[in-house]
Amino acid sequence: MIERIVVPLDGSLTAEAILPHGRRILQRHDFEVILVRAVVPAPAENSILVADASTLGAREYLHGVQERLDREGVRVQSEVRVGSPIGVILDVVEDRKSTMIAMATHGSTGLKRILLGSVAEAVLRKSPVPALVVRPFWTSEEAQTDDVERRPIRNLLVPVDGSDLSSAVVPSALEFAGLFDARVVLLRVLEPRKKAAEAGEVEEAKSHLQGIGRLFERKGVDTLQIVEKGEPVEEILKTARFHGADLIAMTTHGRSGISRLVTGSVTEQVLHRVPMPLLVVRAEAPARARRRPAALKRK
Repeated sequence: MIERIVVPLDGSLTAEAILPHGRRILQRHDFEVILVRAVVPAPAENSILVADASTLGAREYLHGVQERLDREGVRVQSEVRVGSPIGVILDVVEDRKSTMIAMATHGSTGLKRILLGSVAEAVLRKSPVPALVVRPFWTSEEAQTDDVERRPIRNLLVPVDGSDLSSAVVPSALEFAGLFDARVVLLRVLEPRKKAAEAGEVEEAKSHLQGIGRLFERKGVDTLQIVEKGEPVEEILKTARFHGADLIAMTTHGRSGISRLVTGSVTEQVLHRVPMPLLVVRAEAPARARRRPAALKRK
């Protein structure tokens, strides 16, 4: 259940781009928001004075954001901690028993990636709770003309790849669909194969989606089930545009090799290119059974 949402901020407009999407969720339920600002430790020389000044500035900044949210009726707290952003975010999630993270990422790569860009992706790979992540858009071509806060979530796209890991996003997607009375578009992308193997693979994919669809439909959530062939990232983006997805729900792990679809890299590539937020759930791979030492094996 979504109860406490950690919202990391760094003082930039980029980081604050998550706030309208956060308020979009808060309209439906009385969740609690915890604003977090990490103060990176200063060099040894004059470190105490610099840390004190940075911490004071961070508290004043969060207090201003908190006041704005308070006036809107949001239950909100704020916390400043000294440390690396990734460590601080994950520590606050654990200490406050948070149930979701909501944050922005720059969405670019290489040297152009700002602090929260790399931090967001690292958090996605390590977070024990679902994360709502959005890439800000500053250009006129990408800017969203609607009032994001008031726009309903009508269509939720859920790409899966047939593995138990990719299906780990289903409970979170089901909760969001229930909150907004949204339709769920289930997508399975098959990479091109020889014709002899295609027929059986398509039937298996359809059966798999029907099984997941029943989980949603038992809760009164309508689903549309789609099997496509092609490159996973491109098919996800195409389906999101065609069906007007307001939110995409994905895991950060999946199968590798020829049968790959929802891998961590695919999720990050989608995040870099979509104009809508992602709900990301980290799926843990099952630990491999330890091999018995040779000396203990039966002869």
